Amino acid sequence: MGFMENKSDLIINISFMNYRFIFCFLITVNLSVINSYSQENSFKKNLISNMLNAIDSHNQIAIEMFRSERNKNGEFIEGKFFAKLQSNPYKIYAKMEAPREGAEILYKNGENDDKALVNPNSFPYFSLSFDPNGSLLKSDGHHNIKEAGFTLFSKMFKTHIRNYGEAFYDLISYEGIFNWNGKKCHKIEIEYSDYKEIKYSSNGNENLYDIADKKMINVAKLRFLNPHIIDNKKLDKGQMISITSLYSKKSVLYLDKENFFPIYQLIYDEIGLFEKYIYTKLILDKEIQPEEFNRDYKDYNF
Repeated sequence: MGFMENKSDLIINISFMNYRFIFCFLITVNLSVINSYSQENSFKKNLISNMLNAIDSHNQIAIEMFRSERNKNGEFIEGKFFAKLQSNPYKIYAKMEAPREGAEILYKNGENDDKALVNPNSFPYFSLSFDPNGSLLKSDGHHNIKEAGFTLFSKMFKTHIRNYGEAFYDLISYEGIFNWNGKKCHKIEIEYSDYKEIKYSSNGNENLYDIADKKMINVAKLRFLNPHIIDNKKLDKGQMISITSLYSKKSVLYLDKENFFPIYQLIYDEIGLFEKYIYTKLILDKEIQPEEFNRDYKDYNF
């Protein structure tokens, strides 16, 4: 009997040790997963922080940008331009390569009755001033001249971080290092599962640009959802329009490993690719002189 009792005790002890081992193993695995998850989110958080710091710390930049944007007919309209710009106060000089080769635009916030000076490089062969939000300056593109550069991009990310909190970094997938245009880039994808079309009641003192800026959503998408509305015309109070809950359904970004600027951007809506922006040149270390934002600058033809 004593032997049987000892044997039973031994079996119980072994079983207890096995359960304890399994429990400790599961705890270790869970801690490893949590630690790995924490490290990955910390990495993504630092990556986004570096990108925002890079954008915010450069008040003056020069860029060469290629754009490809889907129109209401599902066709992609392409364009390319060179620009010098200053974020604060906002100033920009741009020269088109396509679609209107040689055309020039000069805009300085609050000056020239807040209008953009345009040299069309075609008939009528003299410079004219236009509303920067007007259709003539967009050349069938999605955005106006005041939205060029990275400032809008920075504001949008800050809004998402504020609204989502730490959960924002769960939306980001880090895809690794990729080579693009001779540069090593961090590739990230951001999926917004809560992207959707919703109804919005206007406060009566805003146009589509104002709403896009307030909500940090895509103004081109607002035009497509509300084709009967002129984008720079004030809406009536209580007027109902369709908007999107977020700027995009998915974004794919290539961040230059050297300076963290998002030099390659793919923006998707519920249909598919909506916008592509490629910065083929990005000059960060050259000071732009005040006279380079004047119409009489020696290299311009206004």
